[in-house]
Amino acid sequence: MKELVILTGYSGAGKSTAAGLLEDLGFFCIDNLPPEVVYQVASIVIPSVEKLAIVIDVRGFMFGNVIKAIRDVKDRYPFTKIVFLTTKKEILIQRFAHTRRSHPLSKQATSISEAIDLEIEMMKDVFDVADIVIDTSQLNPHQLREKLTMLIESKQPTGFTVHVISFGFKYGIPLDADFVFDARFFPNPFYIQELRSKDGRDEEVKEFLRNIDGVKEYVEKIKNILEFAISRYRTEGRKEITVAIGCTGGRHRSVYFAEELSKAFENAGYETTVEHRDVALG
Repeated sequence: MKELVILTGYSGAGKSTAAGLLEDLGFFCIDNLPPEVVYQVASIVIPSVEKLAIVIDVRGFMFGNVIKAIRDVKDRYPFTKIVFLTTKKEILIQRFAHTRRSHPLSKQATSISEAIDLEIEMMKDVFDVADIVIDTSQLNPHQLREKLTMLIESKQPTGFTVHVISFGFKYGIPLDADFVFDARFFPNPFYIQELRSKDGRDEEVKEFLRNIDGVKEYVEKIKNILEFAISRYRTEGRKEITVAIGCTGGRHRSVYFAEELSKAFENAGYETTVEHRDVALG
């Protein structure tokens, strides 16, 4: 089966690293392609390779209409996935300061901060049409590889995939989430000495949370909301959503709920993935 990935996102968010990882996954990668020739290049290369990845970013915006280029490719190749890498602004500033590299828009701005704001505004429409958004703020290359592999090589192309992420609010909300739910209003196993070192996948923590009034009902209500949204997303051609559920540290309650939600959607016939972003930190 043919695969085409258009890789884009903010400068400093990890596109070069991601492109290298895609090559490791067997993709033929073309970097920094002007939008106006994306369709022509794809048409030439796709017949000869099984997997093609094209990197476009703000550097090529002056050469054509990016949104039109993306739509032209998706109309011709419906298996195309638009992957957008995002990162928190403060992390982007730190990365540019660390590498001492100039931002591509530095000549149009008076500071790195202003250049990043300008790029975010310029990329807004591309962000909105992305099929997959990956927040690299807290990902090392190994974690990025795992996430790319999980999302890019998703099976069941005609079905619908639900990606579930657990996280800790004190580490920030995942920027790639379509829906964010809060589990902090339930009792925290952290304050029970024998449960503190465990996480929401351990049987003792699961048993503790199962016996709390409202926990099972909350899982069911979240599932109902998401199924309603999925039914609408399907009519728009979407094939996946990312759902995040958080607690204070991302170790106990959020992990439990993420596992339960993933299990519920899997039992309902959906393709599911689950990621515990902050379980080692909480």
